[in-house]
Amino acid sequence: MSDKKHLQEEEVDLGNLFTVIGKGIRNLFKVFIHFFNTLFHYCILLLIFFKKHFFKLIAAIVLGGVFGYLLEYSKPKEYGSELIVETNFGSGLRLYNQIEYLSDLIKKKDTIALSKSLNLPLDKVSPITKIEITAYQPKQNLLLAYDEFVKTTDTVFTKHFTVEDYKKRQAEYDYRYHLIKIHSKLNTVFHEITPGLIKLVENDYYKNRRDISKDELMQKKIILQKNLIQIDSLRSLYKAVAIREAEKQTSRSTIEISQKESDKSEKDIELFQTSNQILIQLTKLNINISRKNNIVNIISDFNEIGVLDNKLTGKKYFQFALLFGGLLLGFILLLKMNNYIENYKN
Repeated sequence: MSDKKHLQEEEVDLGNLFTVIGKGIRNLFKVFIHFFNTLFHYCILLLIFFKKHFFKLIAAIVLGGVFGYLLEYSKPKEYGSELIVETNFGSGLRLYNQIEYLSDLIKKKDTIALSKSLNLPLDKVSPITKIEITAYQPKQNLLLAYDEFVKTTDTVFTKHFTVEDYKKRQAEYDYRYHLIKIHSKLNTVFHEITPGLIKLVENDYYKNRRDISKDELMQKKIILQKNLIQIDSLRSLYKAVAIREAEKQTSRSTIEISQKESDKSEKDIELFQTSNQILIQLTKLNINISRKNNIVNIISDFNEIGVLDNKLTGKKYFQFALLFGGLLLGFILLLKMNNYIENYKN
């Protein structure tokens, strides 16, 4: 009898459990249905709103586009060009400061100071309308800097030091490559700006750092070259000794000869591997010497002839079309809100 009661209680409990689960599933479906109904409702309201004011918005966008078009083609054409540079010895900070200084002179239209800074005549600098600098391909720049940091730092320190940790300690000017953009009303001035721009960065501090680095790198190169010569001489000596001993091998046992030849072969292999390692180090060192020969390396110079900026977002007609359309939309929404507030009061 007690077993039957126990079974009945279990069946009741399971029945209640399934009932609760069923209600939960129904409620969940109701929530989803309500959400999609609400979303559909507001989408329809939005479509109704745009249908009602469609022609007004189109008229405002067209009017803004025409106004911007007239402004765009009534002013002189502007040409642009880009310079990609690589900074060494922490000179990125000074480069950014100098670009900011030149940008300030351009905004103030101080062509005399700008002419002196870039060492160019007034007629060459007066057409310049804008200069700006950013990190070139920031993500790749960051990974390149982090890779170099890991290779030159103790692994105990870098073991738990992630890219994100490294990024937090880096400013934009700390990156290796930078992009400088210049806009001018004259399309033939860009190539002449580069020498003056580079000279603005080069001061005694960076020149001293460059000279010290160059001396250190050259000393390492001389040492590696001497080591390579010594290894080659040692290998030549082993070969000469091996040839002489081969001539006398008739008076020795075969086992003794093969053992010595094996030892010499192992030593020659070790010397060959060491020689290859030194050659790899020399290759890397030559690349480093070439890279750090200048304070600022020019990766890609300005074009001799600038090009017109054809980006749609930079065009006046696009900007004013968005502005006029946005202003009208905002005005309509303000009227709607005002009507809602008035009705809410009533």
